[in-house]
Amino acid sequence: MNINTRSLSCTLLILLGSASPMVQAAALTQPVMAAERAALFPPVQMIELGKTVAESTCANCHGMSGVSADDSLPNLAGQRSVYLYRVLKAYQEAGRESESMQHVSRFLNDEAMLSVSAYYASRSPSAKAYVSGATAESGLLADNPFTGIQDVIDKCTKCHGETGNSTASGMPNLTAQDPEYFAASMAAYVDGNRSHRMMKKLVKSIEPTTVGEMGVYYAVQEPVRTETQGEGDADAGRQLAEECGACHGANGNAGGEKMPTLAGQDARYFIKAMDAYKGRKRQHKSMFDAAEELSDEDISNLATFYAAQEPVKRNVRMPLKTTEWIARCERCHGADGNSTDPRFPMLAGQNETYLRKVMQSYTDGERSKSVMHAMSAPLSKTDIERIVSYYASQEPRPVVYIQLPCEENADQ
Repeated sequence: MNINTRSLSCTLLILLGSASPMVQAAALTQPVMAAERAALFPPVQMIELGKTVAESTCANCHGMSGVSADDSLPNLAGQRSVYLYRVLKAYQEAGRESESMQHVSRFLNDEAMLSVSAYYASRSPSAKAYVSGATAESGLLADNPFTGIQDVIDKCTKCHGETGNSTASGMPNLTAQDPEYFAASMAAYVDGNRSHRMMKKLVKSIEPTTVGEMGVYYAVQEPVRTETQGEGDADAGRQLAEECGACHGANGNAGGEKMPTLAGQDARYFIKAMDAYKGRKRQHKSMFDAAEELSDEDISNLATFYAAQEPVKRNVRMPLKTTEWIARCERCHGADGNSTDPRFPMLAGQNETYLRKVMQSYTDGERSKSVMHAMSAPLSKTDIERIVSYYASQEPRPVVYIQLPCEENADQ
């Protein structure tokens, strides 16, 4: 049993069964109000009133025990009381959208909401078999942030190499490209703006979100110059490339998100791509005009010049590892998802389906809380799955708040 002193409300926090106490980081939320403190130290009468409210308004969905039978709904047992109260207030004031919750909360006064929050906070969390910390860390918190798309990446390896640097002549390197350009290129195979039967079939089977993650994966790999250097005149190609520099960069390293880098690109692939523009098998008006003015010799010279240039990796951030995301979550939600600050929800042992739905709603902007929206916006589908799996596997632990006698100006 570990004890943390909290100067915020002159209380001792006792995290039952915890092996590692954590003082919560400050958050962009209001301090605990005097009325809310009553739910931290509820008398028997408050618990009894809360039980009555739960029976009439909450039990059908969340159960009297606070353990929901529906995995898409949250467990309330052991949840932090101030958090529960503020959520009810948010529904009542339409700060959160849910027709059923807004209907229920509309008929509750503050006393009823505080009491039912205190009641569910006093319930014991669901007793079930939890994954041990060691198992969770080794199985769910692997250091590779691209684990969720590895199967798709593996299908691309034969032609494009493990890291997107192809060693097969005539195949493009996928590195040194902006993820936005990568995604647009893949979409072009599906909508017919690029004619390639095999690529169309492959890309159609991949979800757009996965394509986006693939673009990031290849963008953060170290680009390597192609081994297929071309048979043209590189010096002649350099002169021709001056007109291409406005879009593709002086040495073929493009800066624009929608423009491809040509530096270090396979020479045979470059020639095939230019021939496709000349033959209208790739749809891009600007490239039609550019390609029509070039002879086969010109294209060969350009291919040779660009193949000899050193590609530069795009300025794309490496996605956070799951362990790094968990560390960020701990600032508010506590070690293993067991928050000790009553304003922040306990995530440990929560229903996976519910957690997944909530995290996706923040990522999609459907929930408007600015802090969580900002935290969730960069999360990929893979990140969400692994974070959800981790927290659902942790053992939930209730918190007991004890009021201490404090001098008015005491620091602790």
